[in-house]
Amino acid sequence: MTHRLLLALAVLTSTASAVDYRTQISPIFRNKCYACHSVTKKVKGKLALDDNKITEQIGAGKHIIPGEPMKSTLFISCTLPDDDTDVMPPDGKNRLSDAEVTTLKTWITEGAALAAGAAAPAAAPTASAPATGGDGPLLKWTTSDGRTKDAHFIGLQGDSVLLKFPDTGTTHIFPLAKLSAESQAQAKSATK
Repeated sequence: MTHRLLLALAVLTSTASAVDYRTQISPIFRNKCYACHSVTKKVKGKLALDDNKITEQIGAGKHIIPGEPMKSTLFISCTLPDDDTDVMPPDGKNRLSDAEVTTLKTWITEGAALAAGAAAPAAAPTASAPATGGDGPLLKWTTSDGRTKDAHFIGLQGDSVLLKFPDTGTTHIFPLAKLSAESQAQAKSATK
């Protein structure tokens, strides 16, 4: 009986998981991004996240790629470590909470729909992760600007590598282009 109840609860939860742009995503943008990415204040990096401009940011080759959070520069920038020069918001100020990052990722994965109830599950992202299911090997990683950190290799996600830092236990997404040539080769060979 308990298993049936849990299964029914899981089904109900999964079918009601669509993230609503108006009530969940727009408030994140207003509270965390508008200081630098709003036509009412200023527009840095040609990225305006106002409700009436957001459609210009969604689509193939844009900042938000529906169904592809790991290829969406907006999501990648929000998940970089605090000391990365491209992290958003910059300087560790007003960073997205873990819950907000999860909500943003889910919204993009579901198709980045703007209309309530219009979110449709997108194709699953293609990731190459270790078959062990746990943390990959602890390796030394070097950024293109010479900074070095130890992290577990989790897998490749498109043109990015997923690394888990043992000191914080958090997983971050790094564009391969931001790693040294040696670290890029290390990431590519770790998936073979």
